[in-house]
Amino acid sequence: MYSPKSFILLTISIFMGFTNGSYASGTMNNDEVNNVSRTEVKSEEQRQRLSITAGLLADYEIAAKKLVASLENNTIKSSDINKYAKKLLSLSENVFESARFRLPQCDEYLAQTLALKNNLQKISHDNLEKDYHHDGALPKAPVECYHTKDLFVHPATVIVLTRDDPALTQKTKTSINAEITEVLAHTELVRQLVIY
Repeated sequence: MYSPKSFILLTISIFMGFTNGSYASGTMNNDEVNNVSRTEVKSEEQRQRLSITAGLLADYEIAAKKLVASLENNTIKSSDINKYAKKLLSLSENVFESARFRLPQCDEYLAQTLALKNNLQKISHDNLEKDYHHDGALPKAPVECYHTKDLFVHPATVIVLTRDDPALTQKTKTSINAEITEVLAHTELVRQLVIY
């Protein structure tokens, strides 16, 4: 999978991302996170909704870690990887509902991200990168929206990778690992932005 040296470098970079709040789209320090405009939670129903979303984020992290661990299994099939990725897509769609409520400035951006779901069987990996990882097909949005978007885009990328390489070469497994490891770095920030 990874050489010991590259694994250590990846682990260090992920850890630095968690501690410094740096992510693919830039950084958000604690003050920036605290200053993000959010819809105020006023009702018990809204509090329950966010409580459920907190559980969904925990489920997302567990499923993502299982997906990464499954890559160590030499007999893993692309259909098995797809089951994990589809579960992550489903969980992220539910998280999006709360994110669109709490972060109304992200509503259109997240809605357009979900359109990717209907194109997973035909979109090229290059177009997915350009249009969804780098926002080419998405409206401009504040940085806080990017982190939630990635909960959906990274597992979608896994589905495209396995579609294009159903034999799961080592290169594809390494790419899948990188996709899911990166999205795990976004989940805590999404929790802070949407739940708290």
